Amino acid sequence: MHVVVAWYQAGRGRRIGCERQLEKAERRLAPYAPAHRGVDVAAVLGDVAAARERVASGSLELPEPQGLQGPLGADA
Repeated sequence: MHVVVAWYQAGRGRRIGCERQLEKAERRLAPYAPAHRGVDVAAVLGDVAAARERVASGSLELPEPQGLQGPLGADA
């Protein structure tokens, strides 16, 4: 949930909200890496890390998260 909300906040131009959601996503997903119930958690965490770097550099233009593709993700 925090991953989706982070991207939503970025789309709305809300840097602080995006940063906070990315931090929460990383903290809450990390214990489930590398995979949990068919979700490639490591890939999602990679997306979160890349997004955090981009936001830290000053951009809220986040690429579509690739780790959410698959049976439980956007392509389901």
